[in-house]
Formats: sequence, structure tokens, C-alpha cells
Amino acid sequence: MKKIIPTLISSFENNDSTNFEKTFTYMEEVEKILPQSKICFDLLKKLNFQTTDSESDSLITALHKIQYPSNPTDHFYFFFPIVSHILYYKPLYEKEILKYLIGSNFANGTSEVEEMIGIINGAMKYKLNENQNYLSKESQDWITNELPKLKNEVQREIDICWKELDE
Repeated sequence: MKKIIPTLISSFENNDSTNFEKTFTYMEEVEKILPQSKICFDLLKKLNFQTTDSESDSLITALHKIQYPSNPTDHFYFFFPIVSHILYYKPLYEKEILKYLIGSNFANGTSEVEEMIGIINGAMKYKLNENQNYLSKESQDWITNELPKLKNEVQREIDICWKELDE
């Protein structure tokens, strides 16, 4: 009951937090099987442009500790909202976390930069059609406005995937 009241109150006060809660509620739901997802969720709630490097590092560490066992498509869809939301506020972490978006799509056969960016953009539209709260507004902005600028970074991640495949 103590958790329900603040959630209800905040939903009336701030529509953005309601969108955030609806977008990332799945992270709380899977906490029994993926305990790190709850830690990541709690840190993600605090993320903004003023988040310190130390707090951001803790978030990235928690993200890396989530072991989501699944096929590449489900793996991508689990991490897609999280990674894109983080990169909106903290683009400097792209080298550490862009792989969550690229690796899964590479495993599904996408290996060209333009195609990769198109697949991610298409996934956004597809998932938002299913559920308007699938991605935060920040995630949508990052995918639409920033991801297309990261062609070199996407290529770097594809090259890493090829190298790992060859090993």
C-alpha cells in the first residue's frame, strides 16, 4: 500500500513520470528472475542531464549485470527502451552500451549500417504501434534525432560483431 499511494500521487502530478513508469514497469515485474533489473530501474528513474558520472557509472554497471536469457529479437526488445533512454541523457556511454542494440540485430542477420539504423527505427515504430508507452519520449527523440548521426559508431559495433564471429 505504501508503494501504491506515491505512484498514484505522482501520476496525477506529472504526466512524464507516468509515461516513464509505464515504459519501464516491466523492469520491476521481472525483478524476481532478474534482480539487477530492479536496481537498474531505480537508477534509471533518477537519470537526467545533471546525473553525476558516479551515478551514471552505477547505472551502466547495473545494466551490464542484467543477464537476460533469450533469443536475439527478445533480447533487443528488452534492452531497446533502456539503452535509448540512457543515451538520450548520457551519449558518452554509447561505446559501452550501443552493443545491446547492434549485437542482437547483427545476430538476426543485419550487418550494414544504414540497414541497422533502419531496423532500429522500424522497431521503434512497430513497438509504439503496439504500445504507445513502449519507449519514453526521450528514447524516441534519441532514435529519431541522434542515432542517424552515429553511423561510424554503428559500424564499429558491427565490426566488433564480425570479429567475435570470426574468433
